[in-house]
Amino acid sequence: MKRIREKEEGPVITHLGDRERDLLMMLYDMLFVDIDFVSTYIYPEILPTSAHRRIRKLEESGYIKSFKTPRADGVSVQNIKVICLDRLGVEEVEALTGESRWDTRWTKRTPTYIHHLIQLAKMRGILQEKQLPDFQFQTWIPERSSYYQYGQRKDDVIVPDGTVVFKRIVNDKAGDFAYFVEMERSRQRAAVSINKLRRYNEYMGRENGLAKHSIFETRPVITRVCFISANENEKLRLIEHTKDVDTSKIQAVLYTTYDEVLNDPYGEIWCFKGREGKHTMWKIIRDA
Repeated sequence: MKRIREKEEGPVITHLGDRERDLLMMLYDMLFVDIDFVSTYIYPEILPTSAHRRIRKLEESGYIKSFKTPRADGVSVQNIKVICLDRLGVEEVEALTGESRWDTRWTKRTPTYIHHLIQLAKMRGILQEKQLPDFQFQTWIPERSSYYQYGQRKDDVIVPDGTVVFKRIVNDKAGDFAYFVEMERSRQRAAVSINKLRRYNEYMGRENGLAKHSIFETRPVITRVCFISANENEKLRLIEHTKDVDTSKIQAVLYTTYDEVLNDPYGEIWCFKGREGKHTMWKIIRDA
């Protein structure tokens, strides 16, 4: 896409436009994005230098704040610039949505967790950007809203990293497909993933589970759990560790890697629990 060069003189932002509001809403949901995300998904039609100037103006005006954090690989000495909401940004989102739910403690995170959230934001961005005519991105529901306690015990909860909802259109008929997203850490213990999957199975098997989960305006026709690993070896390890977990109440459990999602989000990149091969994320696999 051709980028438009802006004039160097004068203030870049005199008011909040749709793109700026989109950025504030994104930060409200995802907490953090890096500067590359802003150039790629918020201002794709202008030069990165112009996008950076707009960010500086938003920061000077008190809508956002920025800081530097080490790169995720721990090798490069160069830091990356990360942004999050500041006071006026929170107030603007509250004015737009009517929702007043913000805690400044949410933005006091370790570098590892910040990178985790940045990865989720980039995955959301590519899913939205590359959506298909018959598989349309509808919404991303963040972790704090996706949380749900389905039982009386303290551990009777699901806490997905996010929930993504698509509209699937087949023969002029449409239905919602919902996916609980689990972005696995590189050093996460197998027992953690096993317990997550066990709880999802309990949640979907209860009357007060999916039917009463308030994040869904209408009950999805398909609900799945997606595990996204850091690399292929960790994906295969996760598949092996979870193969014997009872998932009879879950419509499907899917596995892939982060790079595969970024490279080809709607391609045949998903392994289905208990099935051979790779498939698209909307594939319906019938029992024999």
